[in-house]
Amino acid sequence: MRKALDIEFEGYTFPERFLVLTTPYDFAAERGYCFRNYIADPEAWTNLFKVAGDDGKGLWRAVFPTAPGESDEDCLSDEAVQGRMQKFFPKAGPYDIVHRNLYNVHQRVAKTFRKGRAFLAGDAAHVNNPIGGLGLNCGIHDAMDLSDLLIRVCRGDVPESALDAYDRRRRPLNVEFVQQQTIANKKRLEERDPAVREANFETLRKTAADPTAHRAFLMRTSLLDSVRKARTIL
Repeated sequence: MRKALDIEFEGYTFPERFLVLTTPYDFAAERGYCFRNYIADPEAWTNLFKVAGDDGKGLWRAVFPTAPGESDEDCLSDEAVQGRMQKFFPKAGPYDIVHRNLYNVHQRVAKTFRKGRAFLAGDAAHVNNPIGGLGLNCGIHDAMDLSDLLIRVCRGDVPESALDAYDRRRRPLNVEFVQQQTIANKKRLEERDPAVREANFETLRKTAADPTAHRAFLMRTSLLDSVRKARTIL
């Protein structure tokens, strides 16, 4: 739809792709991991999440960056897959991998979220790296904001011009709260400079130990601050 409307998708695509590997191995029971884990590494970071799976019993999904130019075959081969898993989560015997996938990763935002009678929301309006899980959440906020505006216009509570507020709110909020945060998250995980890495970890430790700073961090990364700011943009 965005392409058909000739709306520019501003931003960039990362040179590396992300590799997703899914296994039934229970990292919580066997290794004491929580359901969301972000593991920094100067060579190849990883994220580890528990997901529901098709049967609802739960699977674990690991996400790794690949080297720019690395072929599909090199990334998806059994040897490469097991090597990546064993590097971060060594165990006796190979992992049972039930799903593997490669995808390109973007940081892009549509130049406008409205063109005439058409509106963009979710991935049609903005895409970002998945570190932090912010893209889907922001897309839900898009839908809630737009549906509320449409209902009020259809009821005659506000004029049709009120729909312009959708682009005024949603685009800058995505840039400020989603694009900036996900870029920062990725940089923190892949940082190579030992001094910068240690400074980043120390900042996180202090944030976790300080209730005020901890709450402020959670308010921002949960997008609750973006909801409050949206109310100020008319």
